[in-house]
Amino acid sequence: MHNDTISLTNVYSNKQILISGDYMTYREKEILQILKNNPMISQQELADMLNISRTSVAVHITNLMKKGYILGKGYILKKENYVTVIGGSNMDIQGFPNKDLIMYDSNPGKIDISLGGVGRNIAENISRLNIATKFISAVGNDLYGKTILSECKNLDIDINDCFVSDEYPTSTYVSILNNSKDMQLAISHMDIIEKLDESFIHLKHKSLDDSKAIIIDTNLSQEAIEFITRTYSHLPIFVDTVSTSKCIKIKNILGRFEGIKLNKYEAETLSGVNIKSIDDAKKSCEYFINQGVKSVFITLGSEGVYCANTETSLHIKGVKIDIINATGAGDAFMSGIIYGYINNLTLEETAKFSVGCSILALSHKNTINPNLSVDLVEKTIKEFI
Repeated sequence: MHNDTISLTNVYSNKQILISGDYMTYREKEILQILKNNPMISQQELADMLNISRTSVAVHITNLMKKGYILGKGYILKKENYVTVIGGSNMDIQGFPNKDLIMYDSNPGKIDISLGGVGRNIAENISRLNIATKFISAVGNDLYGKTILSECKNLDIDINDCFVSDEYPTSTYVSILNNSKDMQLAISHMDIIEKLDESFIHLKHKSLDDSKAIIIDTNLSQEAIEFITRTYSHLPIFVDTVSTSKCIKIKNILGRFEGIKLNKYEAETLSGVNIKSIDDAKKSCEYFINQGVKSVFITLGSEGVYCANTETSLHIKGVKIDIINATGAGDAFMSGIIYGYINNLTLEETAKFSVGCSILALSHKNTINPNLSVDLVEKTIKEFI
């Protein structure tokens, strides 16, 4: 057993990933995470924790210093350029009818099971856009939870701050799509998300405070949302409103957000403006800007997107494409907003990039297009927008 462990350790130690322009081994990344949580730990303690020799630890630390991740004695760490997503993660079970959906009856069709959750989907999309990503969520210590965490690791998403429960099961989301590939009905079992409460978030202060930006979804409790937005008001915070029932949680704290992404119905719920035209969408955006939001993006389905910031507003017209699956389009759009912020894009550039991300999501059977990349988004923008 001991030899097997060493062999597996060596495989992961030698595998490399690209971070901020430098190659960092998985072992180096593991050591760096421990040092962040305990900068005063000794090399021998590190060796004991990782089941390797102290000499090996010394070599890894020397390499981290050469690469600039450790700046000097006492393990002074370089602040990483990462964003943190806090929100839901679950297993998605989707039903696709072969013909028109018949209510109150059994419909022949297909069923797909995939990773989901608004926060998790956003985190994966952001990671695929080459942005270092930390994800904080709650999962059960079960098959679904282990699968979610394993896949996040494979995508180089940092999940070290996730809550893993022996008591609650991993969230499950069941949806039925109609023959237009739009969601007709869904049920979500997300009780475990309540474990991401104020006391738990407080334990993750260092990770959050070092973030370049924070993204939340309104699956979080109102208590957690208010605590995060109050405690980290010095950081840019973005929010995905998720649904008309859940977006109400942020109605009284809109001014705390750097950016907000909503669909037409969520915008109507929060702004009180009935959106029947592009001019109505503009009025809705103006409401959010007047509340203190710095940038607003309202997705309008086939009518495209209306967006605004404190300086300007604009409409990006909808494009006609063959929709394979509409479920993950909003999450992909949100990742484009974050990409635009991190890369200092203009409002128009950000909106177009976000639409490009959505088109790629709509064009693939999976909730997240595994081919998503910056290059492919830019090619998509040239072709469709």
